[in-house]
Amino acid sequence: MVDKMMLSYQKKKEEEFVTEGGIRERMTAARLGYRTNQRDTIEQLTQQINALKAENQRLKNIAESKKRIE
Repeated sequence: MVDKMMLSYQKKKEEEFVTEGGIRERMTAARLGYRTNQRDTIEQLTQQINALKAENQRLKNIAESKKRIE
């Protein structure tokens, strides 16, 4: 009974290793995924900052042109 349980447990762990990799592979994948997520977030924030800067400049130009008219 115990041998059968141990064999099935070992078989399950072998299948997990083949499909998911070892601990180092999973740790590396997790780190790379985190770094990719950081890069994507930084890129999105950079685009938002640039859009806000452009909007700010547009509004400043409108305010200056209204001052000139008055």
